[in-house]
Amino acid sequence: MALVIRYRCHTCGAHVDSAGQITWVRCGHCRALVGYDWQAWFESQEYAEWLRRYPEIAPGFTDFQKEVDAAREAAREGLMDEAESCLRRAVDRAMGLTPQHYPPEVHQDPAYRQRYIRYDAWLRLQWMVDPTISALDTEVQAVCRGLNMGDPLPTLEKLLELTRRQLSRLATLPGAEDPDGMPPRSRTQVALSCLVSAYLPMLTPEQRLSVLRAIHGVNNVREVEGASLDEVSLYFDWQCPRCQLFSFQGRGATAVICPGCLCKAPVPAELTALSTLSTRCGSCGHSVTISQGEMEVPCGICGAIVRRIARTGSVERDHIFEAIARSGYELPRLPEEGVPGVAVTPENRLELVLMGLARQANWYARLIQPSRYVEVVRRSLPELGDTARAARLERVAQLSAAEHGDEAARKLLEQTRALLLRTASATRLPG
Repeated sequence: MALVIRYRCHTCGAHVDSAGQITWVRCGHCRALVGYDWQAWFESQEYAEWLRRYPEIAPGFTDFQKEVDAAREAAREGLMDEAESCLRRAVDRAMGLTPQHYPPEVHQDPAYRQRYIRYDAWLRLQWMVDPTISALDTEVQAVCRGLNMGDPLPTLEKLLELTRRQLSRLATLPGAEDPDGMPPRSRTQVALSCLVSAYLPMLTPEQRLSVLRAIHGVNNVREVEGASLDEVSLYFDWQCPRCQLFSFQGRGATAVICPGCLCKAPVPAELTALSTLSTRCGSCGHSVTISQGEMEVPCGICGAIVRRIARTGSVERDHIFEAIARSGYELPRLPEEGVPGVAVTPENRLELVLMGLARQANWYARLIQPSRYVEVVRRSLPELGDTARAARLERVAQLSAAEHGDEAARKLLEQTRALLLRTASATRLPG
């Protein structure tokens, strides 16, 4: 399943014009900011350039923190003008350190840059001096520290609630000058869009659909069948051609490695390709096709931009190869057919698959939801029903423990076994 989104301006109601800036989305009519797409940033050439420059700019974070600390000390002494001046310098520095956090126009329009610096510095000052916002921020930090990547939705829902309360409080304080002239409700919408977009890869497809519709509207977010793989998840699923195990592989991986038979191969092109998607415009209902490899397309009738939410990992992958090349080390080229690991025979294939499932439980127990692991188990053991798969997990648990699996792995396997048995029981016909 793939997701496509049609951004609609919450200030004037018009459809958006991405104008080539696909990370920060602006309205095509009033130019208000409408949303933020982290996945688009990770697919951009700007991100690739930022990765190349990071060693050069990294020391600047220390200077940024010094300005923030100086502002906090000045605010503590009641020197608000001095505190705000320190924060303006900090924001100006942050625009170079983390350009993805700011609309691209801040690097093109000096007057707009100054408006944004004043606005962001004012926001940061309120976080320091307003008791209500400061208390909410303390709660935000506690919630973030408690993030369970195996079940991130409760954290996201709590952060959305706290962020709404913070922004509602900010709207009551004097002194704010929105750099885009947006009303508080619209600015809040952009902030929530940014927060939700950051969490999407950790969520299940069903959870992504729900939270995106809660932010952008039911008619503006559609699920589309026809994608050959999950286009957003932190990991893509790869089937080993030798032992047939399905396994999680990182989006930015430079090669795929089977955790069962330990063979290694180049990342198959079909795993990182974006499928052709056929959907309907959320504005006028006309049929729209997003071509293979493309991120967005304008509706041929009303002109509304329809965009897929996707990430291939190609920027990180290319960056790793570039870094290795710069180091002078020559990375061995993998043959197209890959390099075999443990010899796979009809007699040992099942045991290798179970070992691969055990290793994945050990490695990913804190990073995936049980429903995600269930699907890997089912696809790796297609010849079995859920009751038989649940029985095989007893052997997987033994192998997991033998490879020093911890409590998180044990819990994941227990939850997976329970899900399989529950499904088997629900589908069993009455005698």
